Amino acid sequence: MVKFLTPNQKVRETRKYLKMKQQDLQDENITRGLISMIETSQRTLTKDTAAKIAEKFNKKAKELNLKFEIDSQYLLRSPAEDAELYCLKKLETLNVNDISKEIFQIAAEFKLQNVKAELYNKMADSCFDKKDYNEAFTNYNNALSIYMDINNNEMIPCLYWRIGLCKADAFQYEDALTFFNLSKNYSIMYKDKKIQQFILYDIALCYKKIGKFQNAIDNVDKFLLMSNKNNNLYFYANILKANCYEAIGKYDTAICIYNSLIKDISKAESPILLSIYNNLGLLYIDKNNLKTSLDYFEKAEEIGNAADKPNLCHTLIEKSELFIKSSNYEEAIKTVEKGLKDAEKYSDYEYLLKGNYTLAHIYEDTNDISNLKKVYFKIAGLLKDKNNTNELISIYIKLSIIFLNENDNENAMQCLKLSQTYL
Repeated sequence: MVKFLTPNQKVRETRKYLKMKQQDLQDENITRGLISMIETSQRTLTKDTAAKIAEKFNKKAKELNLKFEIDSQYLLRSPAEDAELYCLKKLETLNVNDISKEIFQIAAEFKLQNVKAELYNKMADSCFDKKDYNEAFTNYNNALSIYMDINNNEMIPCLYWRIGLCKADAFQYEDALTFFNLSKNYSIMYKDKKIQQFILYDIALCYKKIGKFQNAIDNVDKFLLMSNKNNNLYFYANILKANCYEAIGKYDTAICIYNSLIKDISKAESPILLSIYNNLGLLYIDKNNLKTSLDYFEKAEEIGNAADKPNLCHTLIEKSELFIKSSNYEEAIKTVEKGLKDAEKYSDYEYLLKGNYTLAHIYEDTNDISNLKKVYFKIAGLLKDKNNTNELISIYIKLSIIFLNENDNENAMQCLKLSQTYL
């Protein structure tokens, strides 16, 4: 582990490194005896003395053609201050997983609670990026606890927001709302305008996911009052609002919002346009205008192929609804399966689940029991990965009913037992 020196040790070690004698540091105000007492910790290094010694060190280094420069602040810093600076710099520049053990050791040795909190924060960010939301949740909570202990209040709104995102991205929307509301309250308390704005969007999104559409619209409207058209989130908030109007059957209101947004988007291949065209395709299915729906899905596909491959699976899986509506099940299956390949490639859990549920719906409608069982087992695997117990129980019960109808009592009992393990 790195050794951190006291100011006295720094003077002695630097002098030796530059092959200087104690008298080389003398001047009219600094005696050789003072240097000796500083190096043996009998005297404290003052600001003025540190500045003069640093100047002599830099001059000597230049004479020796060494890439070496220090200042008085370096000489005056304590080992704990150097340790903190070292850790924070490493956390900025290196992979947190490679340095976590070392940083934890240094933080423990020098009682650097802020460094420990920052390490937990960085570890949480790393887990979140890898979509390991449970581990991210734990690390954000650890960071939050420390920041609260050391009264670093400015971090509290952001951490509650990030904790809420862990829950939302794990599809635990009710829990997410609890943390988002805590973030909102603390952001108001500590005047964090940025979090106040973001949190309204995420609260609206959660309300939409749990079917409280008017609550979602109300929070989007509050968000839009704080936003402007230069912010991409402005467009996504309006898309969210339009989705809510569609969900409550106000199709024309939703279409007006989308058409207004299209006029404000200058870039022809914007991923935002893909989302808008995609949603218009779904809207026109609801209005039973399948030709216009197909036109919009084709526009969305064109953008996805050109500029937004990761979200192309959304368009493909949702486009299948068009073929289901017209009872073209063969084309619907082909389109979903193509979308599922992309969803798997880009680790899009939400659309892996949605695509398989769409296949299940098709196989139920066509009474294709063999493929329905396969899809249900795929869905069960996805749900287990995310600890989505309520849906998982439902899937195992559906499978047990299928096996009972086939007089396969052994597999039916096995599925019932599996469902009981999640009660």
